[in-house]
Amino acid sequence: MRMPASTRNAATSRASTQIGLVENRDSKNNRLSRRTLLLGGLVVSAAFLAASVCPASASSAAMATDVVTFRQKLDEVARSRRFALIDIRADWCTVCHRIEREILTHPSVLQHLQAVPLVKVDVTAMDEGNRELLAHLRASGPPTFFIVDAATGQEYDRTRSVGSFSRRDLVRRLRPFAQAV
Repeated sequence: MRMPASTRNAATSRASTQIGLVENRDSKNNRLSRRTLLLGGLVVSAAFLAASVCPASASSAAMATDVVTFRQKLDEVARSRRFALIDIRADWCTVCHRIEREILTHPSVLQHLQAVPLVKVDVTAMDEGNRELLAHLRASGPPTFFIVDAATGQEYDRTRSVGSFSRRDLVRRLRPFAQAV
């Protein structure tokens, strides 16, 4: 039995509309997948860039966690630089994560960190070694930043920042030390 032409056209139209919807959905999924892959690639690239510019941020193993490892990190810096920026941080510190994500990755800050290297102090565990190191550095906890003489570990006046701060403030504090190199 044959369908009337108008019914056949309506059925064909509905079928092609449904196929079009499926094709549109597939196309959207493909775009979403490409977008996701591109975004993922950018994130991975940024992570590698940050790790290569600030090698101490590559892993917590590269961070000082007690007085002995802190002195070792300063000795490493002192071989090639006069000053170091000390970053006392912890994994549970949300402000520390914001500083790392928004301030320490900014090009103007990265430029200054080439002259004044970053020495990261990880006090996530808050164990005995962490507490001794905090006492040694006269710090109550994260986030705390300050500039030291890399050879002696002596802190420079008016360079300490406790809590949140702006990128401009950090650049302002780093600039005289970066220019002195």
